[in-house]
Amino acid sequence: MTAKQDLIITLLRNIVLTLLYLFAGKLSFALFQQDMIVTVTVFIPEGIALAAILIYGYRVIPGIFFGQMLLALDSGLSWSPSFGIAVTNALEALIAYRLFYYFKLNKNLTHIHDLIGLFLLIILILQPFSALLGNTILLVLHTIQKDGLLQNIFFWWFGNVVGQLLITPMLLIFYTNKQKIRPARYMLVALFFLGLNYILQVIFGVSNISLLLIATLPFSIYLATINLPAATVATLTLIVSSLYFYHLHIGAFVVNTNSSDQLINMNFFILSHIILVLIVGVLFREKEAAITSLRSMAHYDPLTGLPNRHLLKDEIHHTIYLAEQYNQESMICFIDLDGFKTVNDTYGHAIGDKLLKEIAQNIKCIIRSSDTLLRLGGDEFLLLLNNIDMKRSKIILEKIMQNVRSIKAVDNHKITVSLSIGIAHCPKDGISMESLMYASDKAMYQAKKEGKDKMVFTPNCVKKQILGTKENTAVSMA
Repeated sequence: MTAKQDLIITLLRNIVLTLLYLFAGKLSFALFQQDMIVTVTVFIPEGIALAAILIYGYRVIPGIFFGQMLLALDSGLSWSPSFGIAVTNALEALIAYRLFYYFKLNKNLTHIHDLIGLFLLIILILQPFSALLGNTILLVLHTIQKDGLLQNIFFWWFGNVVGQLLITPMLLIFYTNKQKIRPARYMLVALFFLGLNYILQVIFGVSNISLLLIATLPFSIYLATINLPAATVATLTLIVSSLYFYHLHIGAFVVNTNSSDQLINMNFFILSHIILVLIVGVLFREKEAAITSLRSMAHYDPLTGLPNRHLLKDEIHHTIYLAEQYNQESMICFIDLDGFKTVNDTYGHAIGDKLLKEIAQNIKCIIRSSDTLLRLGGDEFLLLLNNIDMKRSKIILEKIMQNVRSIKAVDNHKITVSLSIGIAHCPKDGISMESLMYASDKAMYQAKKEGKDKMVFTPNCVKKQILGTKENTAVSMA
């Protein structure tokens, strides 16, 4: 991407963010206008702005500044307080970006500490800063009165906290999972929760917030354990429909109290949903990631990334199956690294580990996609060459041996290494894991005896031993 293209994209992002901030703010104030810019309303633009700065960085600060500036002017504030509020929100976004990444939080919200860190940042730092500075500016410029200062600070803090806790994690989750979004699925989820909320609040007239939570939370929490983005859609549907019912003066939040109490009750309903859904959803995602990681650790070598002994049985049985069902020849190659102990003793295990990784990578680049390389442990590997005869297997193995011989240094440390390879033939040398492993292991030791840096196919003595074992087994069974 050229510098000019980058500049155009940044400009477009800021224009879109400015308009989105403005219209989201107008929507919030249109539904719940109280006292110009200071309101306990669920302030949606704050959530949009925070998500934008965490995703795109400093370059979207102008969009946040001008969006807030236009919104303040549109709400009836004069130029001076509008400019002051816009500066406050721009500074808040700057602080959010610096602290979020200073504490090494991940915008993908892959771990619970990322989510809790975001919550604490919003509740304890960003909104106290914004509420105190913003209201101080309004007070100094005689836009609000001193008598209502504490209430205004609380309203500002609470409305912005709810807006950011509701919108920011949702946008971050959707940004992370944008490749997996299924609009039709999310539409069905939205319709289900819209219908559920309508039945509860309008048809049955549920007016107790606790009862409403009990009736809706189990559905959204269960969905969070399956699909977190879909659960955020469900939560947003419940909240938007509740806000709409409130605007029409129907539903659970229309009670005989003043409007501030109604909005505070609604904010607690929103917070209960979004916090529980996010925490449960992220915990389950973290659990699934941990299970996947444990499975990978159990079946794959952490150093080279190759399958380990736990997958050995499955891989060899697959090779045997190909031999029996499709009459294919395969080679089971037991590989041992010559001179590896000297490398470890001379330069340390760190250099030895790098050497093993390089050799594993080099072998993988040579073998075919139908072949399998496993690390058995230490400097021992097992290579399964499927659907191949001796002549072609020798060509591949000679390439591998030449490649390893060509490694002359690791991190500027001179080394000399080679491979001793023992090869068993499937099905001629057996059709069981034990017989094939035994044959290839014996052939490898024969290669060592003959001076190392050699490949040896199963020697006659090993073949006789295997045949003798079969004959003895047949006699004992008889």
